[in-house]
Amino acid sequence: KDRVLDWEEVYASQTKKSQQWHNWMQTQTARCMDCGTPTCHSPNQGGGGCPLGNRIPTWNQLVHEGEWKRALERLLDTNNFPEFTGTTCPAPCEEACVLGINEKPVAIKTTELAIIEYGFSKGWIKPQPPLSRTGRRVCIIGSGPAGLAAAQQLNRAGHLVEVLERADRAGGLLMYGIPSMKLDKIEKVLRRIKLLQQEGIVFKCNTEVGRDVSLGDLCNKNDAVIMATGATQWRDMRSTENRQLGNVVQAMEFLTATQKKNLDTEMGLKKTDVTNYDVQDKRVVVIGGGDTAVDCVGTAIRLGAKSVLQFSRRDEAPTGRSKHTPWPCWADTYRVDYAHSEGQAALGRDPREYLVQTKSFRPSAKDPSKVGAVVAATLTPAGKEKSTVDYPAELVILAMGFTGPDKVIDPQNQLSRDQHSNFKAAYGEYQAESAPWGNLYACGDCRRGASLVVTAIAEGRDCASRVDAMLMGTTTLPRAAPLAANPTFYQMPQKGMEQAGLVKRHLRKHHQVAEVSDAFERGLLVENAKEPEAEGNLEAEPEPPVVTKTEAPAPVAAPPAADAQIAAMQSQVTMMSLCIGGLCLLNAGLVFALARSKK
Repeated sequence: KDRVLDWEEVYASQTKKSQQWHNWMQTQTARCMDCGTPTCHSPNQGGGGCPLGNRIPTWNQLVHEGEWKRALERLLDTNNFPEFTGTTCPAPCEEACVLGINEKPVAIKTTELAIIEYGFSKGWIKPQPPLSRTGRRVCIIGSGPAGLAAAQQLNRAGHLVEVLERADRAGGLLMYGIPSMKLDKIEKVLRRIKLLQQEGIVFKCNTEVGRDVSLGDLCNKNDAVIMATGATQWRDMRSTENRQLGNVVQAMEFLTATQKKNLDTEMGLKKTDVTNYDVQDKRVVVIGGGDTAVDCVGTAIRLGAKSVLQFSRRDEAPTGRSKHTPWPCWADTYRVDYAHSEGQAALGRDPREYLVQTKSFRPSAKDPSKVGAVVAATLTPAGKEKSTVDYPAELVILAMGFTGPDKVIDPQNQLSRDQHSNFKAAYGEYQAESAPWGNLYACGDCRRGASLVVTAIAEGRDCASRVDAMLMGTTTLPRAAPLAANPTFYQMPQKGMEQAGLVKRHLRKHHQVAEVSDAFERGLLVENAKEPEAEGNLEAEPEPPVVTKTEAPAPVAAPPAADAQIAAMQSQVTMMSLCIGGLCLLNAGLVFALARSKK
């Protein structure tokens, strides 16, 4: 309840650690079993596992042994920004932890954050500029997690890297899309930006590609251009009645304005040209059930809202794993996020309102130009409408997700897009398809759609490796695509091909499967294919061969391969029996000789 009184990060870590903290970390990391098949390492099709391929058991063991610097080195081998993933990541690695099958998983995310912050406190994190420069120029559009990861990797390879950002501060989603209580802007984001600048990366803010500079000019002036703009095109409710009313705003507009105002105030900037959202003693409704909606709930509570409700069309999730999200998938279970617990403590109830669908917005009686209530239908678990309820609201925030990158960067529609409006570029190659320029690449959310910070970092690292290989003919940068490196864990069906036993993601919940064991195979995309059943009834069975009186039926011989296999197994059993018997006799002789020597 006290933490809603400030904007301090809820995961803030103190620099001076007590012995009790070290004891707890040693105990927690000791729970890691160093599995023979560490399912936390690599992502699976069910959403579990680390997209970066972090060597989790390795640095768990090093922390347990007190080797913090070596643990930091192993962590930075695969992750450029552990301070970001250690705070904002939902920890899919913990969902795939083997220990999580029958008890709480290892606190991997907490250990990751502890390692990087311990490294900063000891002064181990220093700028690493390249020893020499290649002279090749690379321009990166967007300074979010994907763009920053690609920039650091290519800069370390010796290329001249320039990052363009249309906002007034670098960081992209990390700066304005995630609130300060979830990710500290000065102590974490700006600290990392300064390190990247000291390594030689150039940042140009207030520069929007498509308006201030064209994409074609960038491709002509640079050896390579990477689009890492993110999925910024939000979903709207344009067809909903009275959507045009005032105080019905998008989530990113609300979060960006709030974070910018807080940062300007904290850094001593008096004149700020941002929208001021005054929700003191007002009722707020947030429409959406994702992480962005949760951030809006936490922000509204800190702004002094009288009440905050979060609408969700789905029912409350079960407390245990459901059949359609078995281990090591991301479990579809009931979770309490930081803003939900704050709403319970500060406002007296969980902000979430389940099985609610917005129908229209009602004007306020005091000011008809602004919203006064949300008309919503309550639903049954099957999705049918039961009744209509009016929810009073002076501010409505739309947080319903994103539909790919906006069109500012490509006003002439020269770039190909997929069915989800994302830039079309093959996974693992990242080269923009059907683009007029051969040196144009796309990675992160603008290529794959809205996803996690850890996934964006992985794509930025992997895209940097492909760009470096294109520029130099070969590369020393590591690949960061565990999906391509581990085909056993990830089997993507070919387009237009039907595969037996394939269960598509959007049908997994409705797919009825038999009870199976708690084995790792349940996380795979393709299940064991069943034998196709013969069509028809007994008439479709093959008829037995007709035997005439003049010809006697030939005896059916046993398959020679089966006989040879059985004979080999019998000989192995005989040899094992003889060896065991010989060892028993030898043991008895040694015991007898030892007894005689003692006498």
